[in-house]
Amino acid sequence: MDPFPARGAARRGGPEQWRRARASLVVLIPVAVALWALAGYASVSFLDTFRLMAVNDIGGWGEGTAGLAGGIMLFVGAVFAASFLGFAVGRRSTAAFATFKAGGLLSRAAAFGGVTVGLLVAWASDRWTRPTAVGRFVSEQDGDSDWGAPAWAAYHAPWLLPLVFGGVAVVCLLRFARSHDRERWAGTKAAEMKEHGVNMPGTITRVEFTGTWIMGDPQFAVTVSYVGKHGPRQATERFTASVVNAPVRGGQADVWYDPLGDEDVVLIELTESSSSYMVDPSR
Repeated sequence: MDPFPARGAARRGGPEQWRRARASLVVLIPVAVALWALAGYASVSFLDTFRLMAVNDIGGWGEGTAGLAGGIMLFVGAVFAASFLGFAVGRRSTAAFATFKAGGLLSRAAAFGGVTVGLLVAWASDRWTRPTAVGRFVSEQDGDSDWGAPAWAAYHAPWLLPLVFGGVAVVCLLRFARSHDRERWAGTKAAEMKEHGVNMPGTITRVEFTGTWIMGDPQFAVTVSYVGKHGPRQATERFTASVVNAPVRGGQADVWYDPLGDEDVVLIELTESSSSYMVDPSR
């Protein structure tokens, strides 16, 4: 087992900025959901046409083409507006929770959730055209024949589509909740910081025992000096380590920071040189 696991959590800097971003999401997300719901509702105008083609075997499918052009225009307009607002939801979610993952998951949840609402409203308002016959094709040229699997899937599309889109929205929300709770937020941020951030060497300038023992190991408040994007900086994190591997003043540590993000949000990891060093610890 690695005696120097990554136990330093990225610090949550900029609380005021995050509060403003989260407040904006209270408005942005419902509006985005409403626009995606409009897009889902409008999509039925042309989805219904293809559904009738599948269940009526071409004959009679023209019944669903009434108002098709207007529905397509409404769908395109709603998708354009919803996509623009979805981009804003992603940006503000990233700012509110300090992770790129939050932006992607919440914007997708709003999109799929909104489409689900629109499709459910279309189903409840009976916007889907009833087929000529249930279970059998009705064709003037070829007579009657039984439906196959594609026809049955098309027939049940009014409730299958909301189920699929709603399922995706729920999965996105569950993944967001799982990766951004109190226990996992630090790990999510740390993984992104190491993948996208800038790595700089840091020097331990101060070590204080916090008076806390975790699983038999002491906890330390470790202050690390490093060069950030605007010059020399210091950051303090709490680490739990065995007495043998305890960090010491003068030891080295790894520091990651986001060059485009809040300068107060950093990731610190102790290494072997955090306790094994070639300097005088009494300095």
